[in-house]
Amino acid sequence: MKQWFTMFTALCACLPLWQTLHAQFAPNEAEHYQYHVSLAETADDMLTVEMIAPLAVSGEEVIFHMPATVPGTYEILNFGQFVQDLKAFDKKMRPLAVERKDQNTWSIKGDKKVYKITYRVEDTWDAKTKKPVFEPAGSSFELGKCFVINQNALFGFFKGHEEVPFEVSFDRPANFYGATALVRKGGDFDTDIYRAESYRELADAPLMYSLPDTAMYRLGPSDIIVSVYSPNQKVTAKQLGKYIRPTLEAQFKYLGQILPVKKYAFIIYLSPTGYPSGVIGALEHARSSLFCLAEESAEKIGKQVADIAAHEFFHIVTPLHIHSQEIHHFDFMKPKMSKHLWFYEGVVEYMSQHVQVQYQLMTEEDFLVVLGDKVRIAARYKEALPITEMSANCLDDAYSKQYDNVYYKGALIGACLEARLLQLTNGRYGLQDLMKELAQTYGADTPFEDDKFINIVLETCKTGLEIPNVTPLKEFFDKHVTGGERLLYNEYLNPFGIEYHEEAKLKELSPLGGIENGALKSDTLDRFYINKAERLDEFGKNDIGFQQGDVIMEWNGKPFTVKTVSAILLTYIDNAKENDPLEVKVLRKNAQGKEESKTLTTKMRKIEVTKKHVFKFVDNPTADQIRLRNTWLKAPAE
Repeated sequence: MKQWFTMFTALCACLPLWQTLHAQFAPNEAEHYQYHVSLAETADDMLTVEMIAPLAVSGEEVIFHMPATVPGTYEILNFGQFVQDLKAFDKKMRPLAVERKDQNTWSIKGDKKVYKITYRVEDTWDAKTKKPVFEPAGSSFELGKCFVINQNALFGFFKGHEEVPFEVSFDRPANFYGATALVRKGGDFDTDIYRAESYRELADAPLMYSLPDTAMYRLGPSDIIVSVYSPNQKVTAKQLGKYIRPTLEAQFKYLGQILPVKKYAFIIYLSPTGYPSGVIGALEHARSSLFCLAEESAEKIGKQVADIAAHEFFHIVTPLHIHSQEIHHFDFMKPKMSKHLWFYEGVVEYMSQHVQVQYQLMTEEDFLVVLGDKVRIAARYKEALPITEMSANCLDDAYSKQYDNVYYKGALIGACLEARLLQLTNGRYGLQDLMKELAQTYGADTPFEDDKFINIVLETCKTGLEIPNVTPLKEFFDKHVTGGERLLYNEYLNPFGIEYHEEAKLKELSPLGGIENGALKSDTLDRFYINKAERLDEFGKNDIGFQQGDVIMEWNGKPFTVKTVSAILLTYIDNAKENDPLEVKVLRKNAQGKEESKTLTTKMRKIEVTKKHVFKFVDNPTADQIRLRNTWLKAPAE
């Protein structure tokens, strides 16, 4: 591109067109950050970043930061660890003194004002770090193929100047398309320019550059964009859009046909080989979400994509429109966590399942199975730990391993809270009503005080419940949200004709044969082997034929590794049906102690299992139970 502009300058310097282009691509000092990156200049999984500093940045010492973390991740990630060779210059391109103070902080000193900064940034996905960054929060640079760019992994900010606007320009291959919720403000055939009004807005908008594969449709007042990178072209955006669209249409109705966004982007990267973190998933943003999943056919990953999309899309309600000051004024360097992740993540997870049962995207029986699964997983965490205490301290090592419980216990709190609201109001007022009122009261620009949130909820419910006494709700919060008491499932769900059993016998598929019950362990080579064969069930022992010490190498032809195990098993479980074939390749020691390859084959079948934490519909529900259940699990008449 530079050579082309040199020739073009010689030919056209006198033309007004060139003057316009030159002004656009030759940055001068301005009131905003001016970042520039060339995607054609990738070396050693690194990109070079250039930035012209805002005019307001001055002083004998200025501090430049890369973020320690970003909203939605709930852990310290230290994006500065991926930055090398940071240099600073004055306007005459004379170098200024730069001192690295810590992983994420640089001090720049000198008599002259900082004009320009340059540095190199490493691809977080391929970086050799002690703990891999969750891929949807990081970045990947594949020259000529695909660039996944979280702005927080590429761009930093000057201390005290986070609220200054940002302009970022990318030189890209002419045939690449940038999938993002950001609005393109300028550029040419191989350059894009984007603008954000603050660092928070910039960091909230990931971007993926690749050959275009995009589907778009209208949902009420909003444009929904689905962009996919499938390196082996196993699936297209149009195919995955067919799974996402029914869920979003149901959510549109669920939210009262009101959407607070004009544009929402689902950015989906599919890997055939897994991810260094060993997990798959997505990270939500106010107007987009970034998925990192396994590359499989639409039929295999469609349900998974729809489930994740349902969760992430509901974040346009909370925390986008209902959030505390900790989120509104997020500190990228020393974040203070809100106590109410049970609300931001747990209630959203509950709603993502509830909307599907209400609009018949799943059966009522399957909804009870989802609740039971969440109770079983929640039981692995510290039950007596108040979820508000965990939330406020989730960045601390002592609490970080308990964080994932917001998706299980938090969702169950959401389900039981809705049941309590509906019971107290005889079906008139539920969690959807509460969310709408809170969103109207607060909205994107008005945060609440974290310590006052439960009282705010109670006051809001006073009006909605149309009763002055909200003591039953206060007791609910005291016991199960700020307290560590177990949820009383039968007390809250019996009025709906649903009963909870600590344990019950069921006949069902056991697709993993019990390896999920703690039977697996990883060895020093990061291979998974059967460590506790006694925890296998009948299907695992007799049908698959696992034995103590078996090292699992392949599952239905897919390499079974630290990078792939999550994607393989979740995709397999989502699609398992009775009589489906299963083939597992293992290494098993012979009589001489030498490992030999064996292929274990069987077909899926239902077995009788004793299962913990089971929800069932009662056999002979009363008319009141049926009426309340229908109010909860069926969509209101249009």
